[in-house]
Amino acid sequence: MRPWGTLWHALTRPRGPSTHRFYRVGRESRGGVALLLVISAVLLLTVLVTEIVHGAAVRVQLASHHRDEVRAQALAHTGMHLYRLILMVSKQLEKTLRPYIAEFGAMMGINADSLWNMVPFINTQFLRLILVSGGEVSDSELAEVRTNQGLTDEQVQESREEGGITRNFLDFDGDFQAQVQDESRFVYAGSFLGLTSYSDLLTHPTTVQIQGLAAREEYRDWFLDNDIDVMELVANLADWTDGDTVRLYQGGDEDALYQRLEPRYRARNAPFDTIQEMRLVEGWNRDGVWQRLGQHLTIYGEGKVNVNTAHQPVIRALFSALYEGPIPSDAFVEQKVEEFMTLRGTPVAQGGIYFAGAQHFVTFVENQLGYPLKPDALNYVTTTAGVFRVSSTGEVGDAKVQVNTVMDFRTDPTGRILYYQVQ
Repeated sequence: MRPWGTLWHALTRPRGPSTHRFYRVGRESRGGVALLLVISAVLLLTVLVTEIVHGAAVRVQLASHHRDEVRAQALAHTGMHLYRLILMVSKQLEKTLRPYIAEFGAMMGINADSLWNMVPFINTQFLRLILVSGGEVSDSELAEVRTNQGLTDEQVQESREEGGITRNFLDFDGDFQAQVQDESRFVYAGSFLGLTSYSDLLTHPTTVQIQGLAAREEYRDWFLDNDIDVMELVANLADWTDGDTVRLYQGGDEDALYQRLEPRYRARNAPFDTIQEMRLVEGWNRDGVWQRLGQHLTIYGEGKVNVNTAHQPVIRALFSALYEGPIPSDAFVEQKVEEFMTLRGTPVAQGGIYFAGAQHFVTFVENQLGYPLKPDALNYVTTTAGVFRVSSTGEVGDAKVQVNTVMDFRTDPTGRILYYQVQ
């Protein structure tokens, strides 16, 4: 018999004769039920109180996490708006100082559009470290921060108390870090509108630059092994954004590429809304294609590459695409790109280079590097930027929130928001 059944039987069974000293209440008395009810009530109340206490503790913890998430998101927005302010000031100074910078900028290693680039990132944790160290951060201090994965509580508290103003700028819980990059450092893939023929596509600047991205020998071998035609990939991008339903590459129906998929969908026939949307285009959904080409593309920009900020794969694509003459060897291109990146990364005062304009770039590459460029090279490059991507991350406790935005300063001096994401 189960333990509870045994207990119930012992408490409720009929008692013996009334003359027996242990059974004075009579044969039919069930006085043990009261004890059982009391025990059950105590157990029920214990479980109920425990559940209430546990639920309250969970709600308090959830509320604490939600509070930290709200604070972290507010800090992330702070970083975003700080950069927005920096970009607004930079663009305003660009208009005001353009005549003077154009004359002396090359000697100082700047141009009218480079002022925002002087603040490539904002990190309040690093600012706190500078503040508590008196303005000089040693290698040992940086190593200690990396080991501790952040500043100590004492350092954070000291950074919040430093300063002679009413309230210190760093007097808040948590930290944020933000960075900015111009979208023109990538190859612009949103300029296919208006194309009507395959011959026009062949000479389109975006086509030429994507072919330059794919020109590396190891990439050519990969595309060949996987039976992928780079021109078909480019044509699929153009078909996704144009206004008709006819494929530019070998004809046929655009939608037929997507009707065989599950779930089925159609080509959008409109400009891209997000960069991730390009992964829906036939061929670009393949990770190998995206790794080699897609990660270097953008849908925000003006169609020209900023040679002052473009990263090495894009610079290499330009060099490959704009070479005047037979297809250059990979070794020759790599050598010239390495020279270019080394000089661009060296301060002007130490013999480095910073381009004041597109013509400056063309002249330098041809005369200084000995690398002949096509006559229309000026149509592919720029040294200014109008669209920027700002990524800002706020952290409070265990909560972390990242805000990604794309701002367009070409027509709006305050930066029109083209893309906004919280994650």
